[in-house]
Amino acid sequence: MNIKEKIINSAKKSEKSIIASSILTLVVGIMLAIYPGDTLSIITKVIGAFLMVFGVVQIINYFKNTKEDRMASASFALGVILFAVGLYIFINDSSLTNIVTTIIGILICIKSIYKIQLAIGIKEYSNSWKYNLVSGLIVLSIGLIVIFYPLETASTILRIIGIALIISSIYEIVESIVVIKKIDTTIKDLPFKEKGE
Repeated sequence: MNIKEKIINSAKKSEKSIIASSILTLVVGIMLAIYPGDTLSIITKVIGAFLMVFGVVQIINYFKNTKEDRMASASFALGVILFAVGLYIFINDSSLTNIVTTIIGILICIKSIYKIQLAIGIKEYSNSWKYNLVSGLIVLSIGLIVIFYPLETASTILRIIGIALIISSIYEIVESIVVIKKIDTTIKDLPFKEKGE
């Protein structure tokens, strides 16, 4: 195999791997866009299952230790806690989403309240305080929506991510197919010298 063939094959393999990964992200994007709630539930269950398995491993490791090592080890307690948390998340698959989304909502509210406070503070010094106040109130409203409707917010965010993944994946697939078609003609036109020439 000469240098040209090696470069062509290497380039084609790279583009084919991009196509394969893009197809995978396309499938994930479709799942997120059409079934955001179900996808979120599956992700949460996987996290719960992982925590349970890790908890069991910690418990097993505890009993594998000698009596002396067990006295100073927290593996058993840690294993039980991890297993319990994992089991709870696995059974109540919306709980993790609620907690994470609510925390995000609270952080958004804190930031917006600070912005409103700043707007009131600069009222006497700047005409832009009204814009800060309005934007702060809008962001505060978004934060409250996130807090009171965590599952709906998470589903909407996942749907947007899904649509973005679909668009980017289709673009990457089309781009890679075009590149593969052009590789042969482009590489063949380049001047290469074989060893010994």
